[in-house]
Amino acid sequence: MGSAVIVRPSLGVRARRLGFAIAQPVGSVVIALIIGAIIMIAFGFDPIKGYGGLFRYAFLSEFNITVTILNSVPLVFTGLAVAFAFRCGLFNIGAEGQLLVGSLFAGWLGTLIHLPMILTVPILLVTGSVMGALWALLPGVLKATTGAHEVITTMMMSWIGLYLTSYLVKNVLMDPRSTIPASNRITEQADLLTLDKVFPFLFGRPTRLHIGVFIAIAVAVFIWYLLTRTSLGFSVRAVGSNPFAAEAGGVRVSRSIVVSLLISGALAGLAGTVEILGLHHRVFDRFSAGYGFTGITVALLAKNHPLGVIPAALLFGALTNGGAGMQLAADIPIDIVDVLSGVIIFLVAAEEIVKGFGRRRAKRQAAAQALALSSGDEGAVA
Repeated sequence: MGSAVIVRPSLGVRARRLGFAIAQPVGSVVIALIIGAIIMIAFGFDPIKGYGGLFRYAFLSEFNITVTILNSVPLVFTGLAVAFAFRCGLFNIGAEGQLLVGSLFAGWLGTLIHLPMILTVPILLVTGSVMGALWALLPGVLKATTGAHEVITTMMMSWIGLYLTSYLVKNVLMDPRSTIPASNRITEQADLLTLDKVFPFLFGRPTRLHIGVFIAIAVAVFIWYLLTRTSLGFSVRAVGSNPFAAEAGGVRVSRSIVVSLLISGALAGLAGTVEILGLHHRVFDRFSAGYGFTGITVALLAKNHPLGVIPAALLFGALTNGGAGMQLAADIPIDIVDVLSGVIIFLVAAEEIVKGFGRRRAKRQAAAQALALSSGDEGAVA
């Protein structure tokens, strides 16, 4: 028997595939902006002023850039959480609850632990990740053993997590000196370093930006490596592509399902933990601005690519921060930002709309080649 020959796509083919993969989400955003402009005009608003205000309030000052990046950090983690589950063919819609549970336990432990920072921070990051993973364990086991749909189970666990953390913050962990439902402050050793302390030569004054920015990027790179360069990642992708073929090839489908949801939950728990350690320094009741749900949009826009999650999270962080700018600059209701987000989701989810342009172009090229062949014009085909 002859040995099998593995034919890898050429560099040019891979470059074209990458270009098309990038063009799809970018095209969706551009179309969404055009539709948003049409809506603004229809209601008598100036889209140029509106988008100008959005861009200015999202990027054109040190304060605005800081807020945009801070908005983006938790979205990187929740986007990765949803994207990882998607790669296994699973829809983890409960990242919000996993985020809250992870942050609750990390924040609680952060008020008690008094070790050096170099030990405290990793311990709390691991704690938040583990608790987020455990909150996703039951849906994973139910999916693997009984086939219970993960959309239902993760959503129900999310609501349980929301109300459980709310109860504990208000009745168990409540800081008696606080006028709003919030836990005691974590110890200073648990705080993530701000970038002005790490890079004093780059920042002339204190900033709220913290090393969670780099943790988010590092985790995205790690998840990309895990999915593309390890046997675990191969198993996850195989189950996501075709679970029956994967099982026939020796992949344990049930194991991949449970592990995928565990990792997904860990990433969501890490999102909440980084928010507590880096920004809030205590657990507020329902502090999340829907990061778990927005993470679904981020993952969709990124086409479930771990590295694509970073710019997608930055976009939605900018939309969140810049929405107020639209209102101030052109008196445009901030709800327009939600319209833009909805249109982006629609265009990315309805992938065939964007792909249709490429297919029509390919058909025109094929028709031109066929016409050239029929007329004997070989030079035109070449």
